Amino acid sequence: MKKIKRPEILYEVFSKRAKAVEVLSDVVQGRSTSTALAEASSSMHFVAKTLGESYAALRYEQFASLLDCLTHYIRWKEAIRSAEVEADRHARAAKQLAREVVRSLAKDSESVTILQAAEQIQAVSDVSDIESTAEVLLRIPLPLPLFVVENEERRPRPTSACQPEERVITVAFISFWLNNIVFGHPHTVQPNTLHELSVEVRISRWPDNAEELILDVITVEQKDKFQLPQFKFQRPYGHAPFVLKGIGRLFLEIPQDISSRPLEFAYRAKFVSEDQETHVEVEGQRHLLLQSFDPVLNPISGYQLVDQQLVNIRNEARSQSGIRDKELADFLLVLTVLGKSAGAALQDNLFPGKFSEKQFQSKMREKMRSEPRIGSELEEHPKASGGITDLSFRRMRIELKVEQKRLISMEDAKQYLGQTSQYAAGSDTRFGILCMLDCSPKTNAPGSVANDISVISVKPPTNQGLPILVGVVIIRGNLPRPSSLSVRRKENRVK
Repeated sequence: MKKIKRPEILYEVFSKRAKAVEVLSDVVQGRSTSTALAEASSSMHFVAKTLGESYAALRYEQFASLLDCLTHYIRWKEAIRSAEVEADRHARAAKQLAREVVRSLAKDSESVTILQAAEQIQAVSDVSDIESTAEVLLRIPLPLPLFVVENEERRPRPTSACQPEERVITVAFISFWLNNIVFGHPHTVQPNTLHELSVEVRISRWPDNAEELILDVITVEQKDKFQLPQFKFQRPYGHAPFVLKGIGRLFLEIPQDISSRPLEFAYRAKFVSEDQETHVEVEGQRHLLLQSFDPVLNPISGYQLVDQQLVNIRNEARSQSGIRDKELADFLLVLTVLGKSAGAALQDNLFPGKFSEKQFQSKMREKMRSEPRIGSELEEHPKASGGITDLSFRRMRIELKVEQKRLISMEDAKQYLGQTSQYAAGSDTRFGILCMLDCSPKTNAPGSVANDISVISVKPPTNQGLPILVGVVIIRGNLPRPSSLSVRRKENRVK
């Protein structure tokens, strides 16, 4: 490794950093767009690559990742304004990327401000928090890149004794869209259907001898079960940096089980000339995660909205560190049975009138034991953590509650999280289940079953370490007759 003084790059670094600061200032004032912020983050990634392996390069790369998070939040805000379906996927992508940044900073004692910014990004819960988060990013100090650290072994040999050849880095920053929707992480696609995959490539430079740029995909997945396009671009006109766009077709053949991990693909870039191929540094959305889920061809609970929530919960659980696949599969199995009961309760009013906790437990025990994959492994009243639990499946404790007086929501689940998470911790597992029956008197129609299924992360008292994940299911009972919700208004006649 060798430090090389490169004062000529200072102007480029400062200009790109000034542009990023300008865009962040616009975000604080509510004026910036996701496109402008994506360009700023792309510029910071490019700067980090230019600086080689120096300390400054590390800080600029981390700062660029935080800009990527903020870009996802701006897209979330734009998606809500345009009433897009599943707008929250952008917020989930931002939180996931912020978690990755936090994990990368675990042993870095000199990155306090970046760590605080990443933690604030994770804490965003509403679009109104975006401006204050951008303001935190504006306060992050970045080092002066007076030196570039280059690897002696990777530097090309001089063409002559007096004139060394300068190493030039070409960076391709890529972004993908599927059916005109920003590619998720992972992205769920319907199998046995042709989908439109679009790509945008930002190239920092185009070599003089290059005739074509090729983006092709590499993977360890079984090749006869999918089709992902190869993108080819001819030399563009004008001056660098260049923005190139392409469209291809994506196809996945087989639907996956809910416990199956997403299919992984990676795109690489290379320039092709008459005499050689030159590989390009690829940044941005180079890794694609796909899950082929079809609730019609491969149903989980029999209720499409329940199945979609189960997929979201699975993705949220897998974003946490230290989650074992076997435990997650058991957790999803229990949520499937409870979610199916929640859907059936709305469809057929399975819990008419008022129920006691004893009656509710008897009913849920019967439903869970009727599931062949649970059956005799369901325990009733096992001891855990110095207390007695309601139901248990493979050490996964299931706490049952009943509310008879008032309508309940996910917010009400928080009062029982301590009890449920303590049972889970005392049972040497990361998961717990809280199922609540709402049999209060109702004068309005219930909402979607998707609103009544969620997962809540319970952090340890020190706020550091591995959280307990509590799956929450609300079952609506004591439903009013639909005809009783009709409102008839008498017309006043003027004589």
